[in-house]
Amino acid sequence: MKKILFSLLAFIAPAMAFSQSTFIVKGRILDAVSKQPLQAASVFAENTTLGTATDNEGNFTLYLPNGGYNLVITFTGYQTETKRITSGDEGNNSIIVELKQKEKELQDVVVKASFEVKDGWEKYGSFFLDHFIGKTANSQECSIKNKEAIHFFFYKRKNLLKITADAPVEIDNNALGYSIRYTLDSFTHDYNKEVSVYTGYPLFREMEPANDAQREKWKAGRTLAYNGSILHFMRSMYRKKLAEEGFEIQFLLKENDKEKAIPLRNFYGAMNYKMDDTARVVEILPNQKEVAVLYKNETPPQPYLDANPGGSSKFQLSVLSFQPNESLEIEQNGYYYEQDDIIITGYWAWEKVADMLPYNYMDAAAPKEEASTSPATIPGAGVTARPADPLTMQVWKADESRIMEGNTVSYYKRGGAENTINLDNDFYKFNGDNTGRWSFNGQEFRFTWNYSNAERTKIKMIMQYPTPLVVNLENIILTAGSLSYTRIQQANGVNVMAIETRTVK
Repeated sequence: MKKILFSLLAFIAPAMAFSQSTFIVKGRILDAVSKQPLQAASVFAENTTLGTATDNEGNFTLYLPNGGYNLVITFTGYQTETKRITSGDEGNNSIIVELKQKEKELQDVVVKASFEVKDGWEKYGSFFLDHFIGKTANSQECSIKNKEAIHFFFYKRKNLLKITADAPVEIDNNALGYSIRYTLDSFTHDYNKEVSVYTGYPLFREMEPANDAQREKWKAGRTLAYNGSILHFMRSMYRKKLAEEGFEIQFLLKENDKEKAIPLRNFYGAMNYKMDDTARVVEILPNQKEVAVLYKNETPPQPYLDANPGGSSKFQLSVLSFQPNESLEIEQNGYYYEQDDIIITGYWAWEKVADMLPYNYMDAAAPKEEASTSPATIPGAGVTARPADPLTMQVWKADESRIMEGNTVSYYKRGGAENTINLDNDFYKFNGDNTGRWSFNGQEFRFTWNYSNAERTKIKMIMQYPTPLVVNLENIILTAGSLSYTRIQQANGVNVMAIETRTVK
């Protein structure tokens, strides 16, 4: 039996290949001292909706749209580690990360505790929300779910406020439809300089809309948040579409202690724009250190003008301050590095977490080939569901399944007495807009789907579980009350094939 399984899985493996518009990141997470694998370590691409956890051998697999990311690895009791990755890297399939345990000295704990403000939320809660979540319209619809994890410390001699969290800060953004787990390193505010600085690693999750009206509200809100943002600017710079997207850049110079703006005729020449055709990365190195970015398609909201009375009311103005002779590299998804090499002031600095979008957010202006890099779309599929398609008119419950996973075979038959797996609460719902829901034991996972051939005997699904997972349905036979197929996928490095039948719920 084992020989049959190995032969069969070797035959179906080529069908699981991903589109070239995505890339695979694989690796292993170990304890730095013992070299033992760390199970259930969190691995995610910072500022995206894409993350996963390690298996019992410390292995992980992530499927990411082309571009660049900070890979963040966290594990309770260990120091957080990050690693920059890009679709142009050759070592994405053999990443080894060793985590070091946090060292907690009793003396440090006692000293730190002496500065903690016991009623911190009452004294500094509003200040923290204003400077971390923001003061925009979107911030009014944000809430922190685990305030008890946040601690406030005030250092009187330095006149410094420091805020930390002993767990990721859980934020619900009901304006844009995202839940955010923000691993906050620290938040500091220097009252002498009136400067706030916070660092951390956000992981987004799309919330489930209650109805179509809320879905449309979130869609419009995300578009509004994207327009004029630094993500929008970096993508427009990458595509050489600054003017078309509403941006203008100017150089700022000082003459006799007065600041002077110099308009630029050739944005890309002044920024020394250079595209690496092999790595598909853009490098910019402006001729002047201070670069003003004007977004002319929107005016600043009144709260911003109230806080910045000297600002222009005709356009949104932000300033990028570059380090001398330090270039900036931009990936096609808008990710830029090194991010510590520039200082951002002006409108972009006023917008905080409430207006953030993940790097895998796809804008309407993206080229067709780039739009296909999103895990929420299926590259290369040219046939969509028809309105009268019986597939989209029903909820399909599992009726019978024979699953071959590695060397293991599982069997299910609804109402059967010899089942080795329980699929009583396993349902598929295919929608006419090529979205869908997989319900399993009370949990719901979204997916997108499309027919892979004109005969409609093949379907490709991309399941958000919890990181994008490609599932191929082949040999489809569909009637008014029955759906049968062969399911092929790969999970945690193991090939899975199942012969299944579903019936109408």
